[in-house]
Parts: sequence; structure tokens; C-alpha cells
Amino acid sequence: MPQNISDRPIQVNCDAGDYSLLKDLEKRKLYLSGGFDAIEDREKNYNQCLSGPSYIIKQILDFNEQDKGLDPEERIPIRLFINSPGGSTCEGSPLVSAIELSKTPIYTINTGTWGFMALRIGIAGHKRFALPCTLFKIAPMIISSEDSFDTRYGEENIEKHILEHSNMTAAEYHALSETKYMLPEDALRYGFIDEIITDIDTIL
Repeated sequence: MPQNISDRPIQVNCDAGDYSLLKDLEKRKLYLSGGFDAIEDREKNYNQCLSGPSYIIKQILDFNEQDKGLDPEERIPIRLFINSPGGSTCEGSPLVSAIELSKTPIYTINTGTWGFMALRIGIAGHKRFALPCTLFKIAPMIISSEDSFDTRYGEENIEKHILEHSNMTAAEYHALSETKYMLPEDALRYGFIDEIITDIDTIL
């Protein structure tokens, strides 16, 4: 992997016209912040749209297209910074799939809270990090009315996903569901993250 991101030019696909956003995209830095609900709600908020699951999926697809033909270890990783209480499973689940299918490595970083659906998104990362003093909310997700038609979004599927992306047992999962919150040390012990950040350069 190149030592410096400028070693290989990266095409940026962005219509925002915002310099700071372009600069982040050039460095393959994406942000999931705030809650994410129905599409019509996000369209009312420009900033939320640029930090929502649909926008992040688009960028993941674009970066994979740019990297087509390269082995995964040759690709510059995408860094997804997450600070979110979660949101709709219909909105968040496709992002989980995009992360899992991405051949370009995606590093997820907890910069505040991984709550509910945001937790599922975060633990899907190929490498997972957390800043100290962050939170992980593992309480069972509330299925929104828009998801109620499809039982595959139900609690059984949520539990299966969490157990597949951690080293916890079903009994431990149900016990932690009562506790509701985990600290970074707990998340590391249960395999939700791979590292607690002690050197900021690790994620820059």
C-alpha cells in the first residue's frame, strides 16, 4: 500500500462544490453522523444527506470502481468515521451490505456513539477502531413501521449479524442487551472493534 495518499491520484465524484468535502474524499474519508431515517427526511437537510447511508454507498461503489483490477492489499483503504444513534434498518442495512461486499478495505472508526443500526454498520468494517470514551449501544433495535413488512429485518437477523461480527456468545449478547451500553474496553473484549486508538495518526 502506498505510504502517502498522494502517491496515486484518486478521482473524486462530488457535486457539492465544498472544498472541505472534496479534500476528505480525496483522502477517502467518509462520515456517518446523526440519525438516518426516511429518504424524504434526509432530503430536507443537505448536511444529513452528505453523511447518510445512501451517499456513503455511492462513494464506496465509486472507490471500488476506481480500484477495479487491483488486489485488495494494493488499494487505499476507505475510512468511515461514525458517530450516530442509528436509524432506519431499511436505510442502514444496504450500507452494511456495501461494506461487506467492498473489495477496497473499509476501516470503521467510532468517534462518539455506535447506536442501534450504526453498531451493525460499524462492526461490518474490515478493520474497526474506536476513540477512548466512546459508547456502543447494543440494545435490541426498534423496527420501524417501514420495515415491519419484512421479518428478515427482525431481532433474529440482528442477533445473527452481531454474533457473526464479534466473538460473543448468544447468552452474552442477550445479557448485554439488558445492559444496553458498552465502553470501548468491552467492545474490544467482545470483538466489536480491533483497536482502541492511542495514537491519532492511526486513523488520519
